[in-house]
Amino acid sequence: MAINSPEQIKFVNEQIRPIAEKLRALKAQSDALLVDWYGGLNTQFPNDSTPVEDGRDAEGVSRLTGQNVNDICYLLAVKVADMHDAIIAKPCVRPLRAE
Repeated sequence: MAINSPEQIKFVNEQIRPIAEKLRALKAQSDALLVDWYGGLNTQFPNDSTPVEDGRDAEGVSRLTGQNVNDICYLLAVKVADMHDAIIAKPCVRPLRAE
């Protein structure tokens, strides 16, 4: 059975390909972040309630803690390990741009 109906093609072009592009970009950004994290920054953030003193709470932005930073880095490490480059890249039509 061919996959060629207008509805199927629209789904691939308007949903599958764009989300694959976003996943590929997220994986590249996550890989770069994890290089920094495991390159030594992970030792600088205690996995506790120590606040990140960036002054952003004065702007109405939530205050992060060392645990928040550790949690997001852990989540990225687990999810990036599950992302397979070949699966993500196959539907992509645009070159990956570094930002």
